[in-house]
Amino acid sequence: MKIGILSDTHNDIELARKAIELFRKAGVDLIVHAGDITSSKMLGLFKEFKCRFVLGNGDIDIEALNAESEKLGFGCIENCCSFEVDGKKIMLFHGSDVPQFREAVASGKFDYVIKGHTHIFENYLSGGTRVINPGALYGADEFSIAILDTGTGKVERIRVEKE
Repeated sequence: MKIGILSDTHNDIELARKAIELFRKAGVDLIVHAGDITSSKMLGLFKEFKCRFVLGNGDIDIEALNAESEKLGFGCIENCCSFEVDGKKIMLFHGSDVPQFREAVASGKFDYVIKGHTHIFENYLSGGTRVINPGALYGADEFSIAILDTGTGKVERIRVEKE
């Protein structure tokens, strides 16, 4: 399964649309957003995909985000979520809670821990857990997203250009 990963869109609709188009062209099966969506208006951009979202420290209007998410059929957006695809256990959260991140990685329970918050791309192995931060689509030197292929374990960083 191909998973499109993005984070820290901070309501930049132009770059979010570009990222979604890149995911579409790559044939992703699922999109995960690691928080700092910022505005409920952003969620509508993702309506044609199967998605999972988590809250970030910049997601202030949680009530509006959850109302829109429920309306679009994505369900409630929490601070973190764990799920399984292709027999791989994945933990998704924003990453601003550093102890929670360290605990998830150290537990050895997850094949992948996906986070955001730092606006910096990361892809490394810690024990048996692959840690992925796709970078950001706002407030970064280079804007980027990532695609994870759970079949091969390959993580691809994709730069997103702002016009």
